[in-house]
Parts: sequence; structure tokens; C-alpha cells
Amino acid sequence: MKRLLPTVMLLFLSVFVCAQQKEIDSLNELLKKHKELDTIRLNILNSLSYHYESVNTEHGLVVSDQAIALAQKLNYKEQLARAYINKANNYISAGKDSLALKLYYKTLDIFNSKNSLEGSAKVFYGIARIHQNWADYNTAILYYNKGFQIFELKQDNLKMAKMLNGIGICQMYSNEYSKAIETFIKALRYYETENYTETTEYGIVLTNIGIIYNRMGNKLNLALKYNEQAVEVLKKTGYKIGLSNSLNNLANTYDNLKQPLKAIELQQESYNICKEVGYKAGMASALTNIGIAYTSVPDNEKAIHYLKQALPIYNELGNKYNLSIVEYYLGETFLEMPSSKSNLLKAEYHLMQAYKISKETGNLQIQADANNTLSKLFGLRGDYKNALEFKTVATVLKDSMASQDLKDEITRLEVKYEYDKKADLVKAEHDKNQALANAEIERQKLIKKGSIISGVVLFLLAISGLFLYKRKRDAVTQKQEAEFNTKVANTELKALRAQMNPHFIFNSLNSVNDYISKNDVESASTYLTKFAKIMRQTLENSNQNEISLEDDLKVLDLYLQIESMRLKNKFTYKIKVDDAIDTENTLVPPLILQPFIENSIWHGISKKESEGHIDIGIKKEGNMLVCTVDDNGVGRTLNAATGSTENKSLGISITKSRIDILNKKKNTNGDVKMIDKEQGVRVEVMLPLQLAF
Repeated sequence: MKRLLPTVMLLFLSVFVCAQQKEIDSLNELLKKHKELDTIRLNILNSLSYHYESVNTEHGLVVSDQAIALAQKLNYKEQLARAYINKANNYISAGKDSLALKLYYKTLDIFNSKNSLEGSAKVFYGIARIHQNWADYNTAILYYNKGFQIFELKQDNLKMAKMLNGIGICQMYSNEYSKAIETFIKALRYYETENYTETTEYGIVLTNIGIIYNRMGNKLNLALKYNEQAVEVLKKTGYKIGLSNSLNNLANTYDNLKQPLKAIELQQESYNICKEVGYKAGMASALTNIGIAYTSVPDNEKAIHYLKQALPIYNELGNKYNLSIVEYYLGETFLEMPSSKSNLLKAEYHLMQAYKISKETGNLQIQADANNTLSKLFGLRGDYKNALEFKTVATVLKDSMASQDLKDEITRLEVKYEYDKKADLVKAEHDKNQALANAEIERQKLIKKGSIISGVVLFLLAISGLFLYKRKRDAVTQKQEAEFNTKVANTELKALRAQMNPHFIFNSLNSVNDYISKNDVESASTYLTKFAKIMRQTLENSNQNEISLEDDLKVLDLYLQIESMRLKNKFTYKIKVDDAIDTENTLVPPLILQPFIENSIWHGISKKESEGHIDIGIKKEGNMLVCTVDDNGVGRTLNAATGSTENKSLGISITKSRIDILNKKKNTNGDVKMIDKEQGVRVEVMLPLQLAF
């Protein structure tokens, strides 16, 4: 199963470094000795409530109320604002965000009346944390940025880093992993600039980077490295909540490394710390992850026991993002239990809840997984109509995630290209004006100093001309490079769209529907399974420029099987790879041959009365890979005569563009040749031989 472990991304539970227990004890001693109701006692109370936030929120709330009462009695606005912030922070640790938000707005009124920008920035930080807890990430980032801008004016690197940590967390929860890592790295650099590397804050950012690498799945060694560093730092600081969360995330990494018992041990340690300090968000996260780890042991009864304990806590906290994850795993675990009417009903309920809540938070991953698992559930019930509907929704959602990532990258390239182009134009205009000014100066000198100076002027003009020529040539080169990068991005987007076009998806789903309507359950199940595999593999490969030849041939084989079923086995095919080729080590662009195979099937074989055959061959010639698609269809001549050329050249033209880009990048002579035969067409695709190792 795909691991989607809920994690508690670490913020800073106060504006400054959390003290150890001995500092709390020291403050309590001072409080006992100082009985007078003055500003000294008020300062001690505020310091205590500040430090209790990360150790004991119940005591923190009591002490902050005492500070508020004393500040009001003394009419001391600055200390009253400080007391409000401390109480609000304790409320957040206790999971009472709504009460915290009211206090932050009270505090903001005080700071506005005092024109205190730094005070307002602290409040913005608190408000952002609450919106983040409510999964309102855009609003959270807005307030984090407001605080960052104020601290940037103050040139306060440490507080700027804290704001960046909050922004990175919101980006992570919005599935913008690359942006989040970049933001967290910036935060680390600010701390390193201030030599602030053995602190709670530094350990927290390390933990958050570890979380992202863990979620990416293919960076588990980096996840382990950052999480272990974070645990070591946080153990030294004595920050219990930070340590519990860091242990939680380290356990998630071990779970993904297929070591569930080690993960459970660490999660239990994390839960005990959270329970000790009354940190509900951490308790829920640890319970959830213990449950998920037990599914790998496997022990489904224990998994359900721990997952159910997490539900009421997340409901109380209003944390819908993690709530949807718990609901999903409950549904999946009930589905893994012995098949019974009761277990299937429970699985359906929790999966439906997961889908509903994830739609509210915009979590596409949970939406897709919930629909995919619901398809499996209805398939077990024999309800293939609903199984198909849920599978279709899951496929569309996964396609949407992949397309959105690609669109974001295209937009970034376009913006960069436009910026570079404008910069080149401004620079060229500046150089031109500068050259004209120099030329005018030299002309005046020529008039005054006669023929001797004229030689110098001509020399300077020649140098200026050479300079202008070089500048212009460089500008043209930069523009060509930008246009080429844009062409690469556009071609990759077109290739992604062409790999599995809407006609193929629509026709495939119609075929499944036809099987269902004919009550041919076995064929429907076989076809749906093959269709799901090819869609999943296509989406997984779409983010890669090159994949192994072995993986590519597997997808092509699935495609040929599906098309053969649609045409009632009207054609046969054979895939032959030269023995000298290592398919696992040889890299090719994904589905480079698919458009030609599609043409062979639908424009060649489908139009002939007798059975057809397709030969697919892969061989090596020097430093090139020769791929052939040879069919015995009606050929291009008949298609041209009947005017049947609809969309036939689209995939081919995209493939030629992809090969042109490969040639330019790798300085090779790849090509596509189409050879008309007496019966059918033979296509030869020449690709540069690329090895993984």
C-alpha cells in the first residue's frame, strides 16, 4: 500500500527559545520570594507562562491568566499584550485554536495603538499558525509573509527564519515539495549565518526537511539523515514537543524502510512525551502512525484500535488534513480484514468520509487513493458499474496531479523566458545609446584634432562595433536558448497528452461498459485490470524524460493487449529484442513507439478484411538504437486515396519533435523513416543509445 503517514510539521511554539525544566523551577522560586504586585512579579509570570507552553499547557494557562489580571491592574499595555500572546500560544498547544485567535486580535489592537511593527509581526505569526491548523494554507502564508516583511525591515535573521519555516510547512501541505525544501533551506542559512545551529529552531527545520524527503518516497536516505540530526539537536535543547514530533517523523521513515516494529517503538516514545505535556496534536499523530505501522506487521486489529483513538482528537482539533488520512487508512484496513458484509460496510463508510474531507482540504492524493480503493471494494461485491466509476475518478485525479505539476513547470519556463527577453532588449537599447554617445564624442574630437585623432577614432569605432556585434550575438544566442527551452517544455507537454489520448481512454471505458452490459464479468475484470495498469504506468513515467527499455516495452505490451481485445483479436503481434541489448540498463523516451503502433492498428490492420500482424523489433547499430514497427495493413496509399488521415500525423509529428530535441541535446543523428511496402508500412526510429550505468 502507498504510505501516507500523517506528520506534525514543526512550528515554534513561542517566539523565543523554549527553556528547560530547570529554568521553570528557577522562575517559580523567584515568584515565591517576590510577593509584591508590581512589574517585577508581572515579568516573572509572563516568563513562566511562556516556558510552560512547551512543557505543561494547563499550568501555562493558569499563570497567563494571573499575568493578564496583574497587567490590567497596573494598566501596563505592553506586558498585557505579552500575556495575551503567551495565553494564546498555550491555547494552541492545548488544541483550542478559536480561543487563541480571539486573543491574537485583542493583542493586535494593542500593538496597532502603539504603532509597534514588531509586536504586530508576532501576532501575524500566531494567526498564521491557526489558519495552518485549519488547513487554510493560502491565508496562513499571507500572514507569515506579513510577519516576514516586517522582520526583513528590521534585519532580524532569526525571526525571518521562523516565518520561512511556517511558509515551508504550508507549501508542503499544498504538495509543493520543491518550493517547501527551498524555503526550509533558506531558513537554515539564516540560522547558520547567526551561528544558531544547536538550537530548538534549527532542529525543527531539520525535522521538516526530513518529513518532505520522507513523503517524496525516493529520498528515504536523506529523510533518515535529516530526522536523525533533528533528534540529536532536540534532545540537547530539552524541547519535549519538538523531540516528540521529531521521533514521530523518524518513525515514519523507518516504516517506509519496511521496519514497522522499529517505527512502532519510536511512535510509542513520541506518544508518551506528548501525553506527558498534554500535546494533543502530537498524541493524535503518534496514535495514527502506530496504527498504520501495525498494518505492515500485519496486525489489523491493533491497527484499527489505534486509528480509532486518533479520530476524536483530530475532530476536536479541527485538523481535517490528517483526519482524512486516518479515515482512509481505517477504510483500507477494514477492506484488508476477512471479507464480510460488516467489514465491507465499515470500509465503505470510512473511505467515503476520507474522500469527502479530502475534497474540502484539496488533498488530491487522498481523493485519488480513496476512489481507487472504493473501486476495489465494489469489485469485490461484484458491482462493476460502481467499480468502474470510482476507478475512472481515481484515474482523472491522478492525471490532474501530473498535469498540474507539468503546467506549473511550463508557466515557470514561460515567465523566465519573458523576463530574459525583456532584459536582453533593455540591455541592447542601453548598449546602443551608449555607443551613439561615444561616437558623438569621438566625432567632436575628430573635428578639433584633425587627421591624427581620426585614426584613433576609427580604431575606437571598430572596437565599439565589435563590442556591439558581440553583445547582439550573445543576446540572439540567449534568446535562441530560451526558445529552445520553451520548445522542450511544450513538446514534453504534448507528448504527455499524446501518450494516452482522450479517444483511447473513452474507447477503453466504452469497451468495459460493453462487457458489463453483456454480463461478461471475466472479460470486464481482465480489461479493467489491464487498463488500470497502463494508466498508472503512463502517469508514473510521465514525469521522467527517460525510462528503461524493459519498462517501456511492458507498457507497449499492455497497450497491444488492450487494443487486441477491442478488435476481437483481429491481429497478432511479436516483440523481439536483440540479445546484445540489456533492456534493464538501456534508456529510451517513454512510449516513443506508441503513436506508430497506434497507426498500424487503426489505420492499417483495422481496415483490412483478413487478420493482421505487427512485428516490433529493437536492435543496436553502433551507438544508435534502431526500433522498428512493421505491419501488414492496408498501407498509406489506400488511406490517402480514401481521405482517411484523421489525426494520423499528430503523434508522429510530436515524436519527430522529441527526436529533434534529443539530437540537439546529445549531438546525435536520430531520425524517423516511414517505408511503404507492398502490403503495409515499416517504420524505423533511430535513437541515441543511452545506458543507465
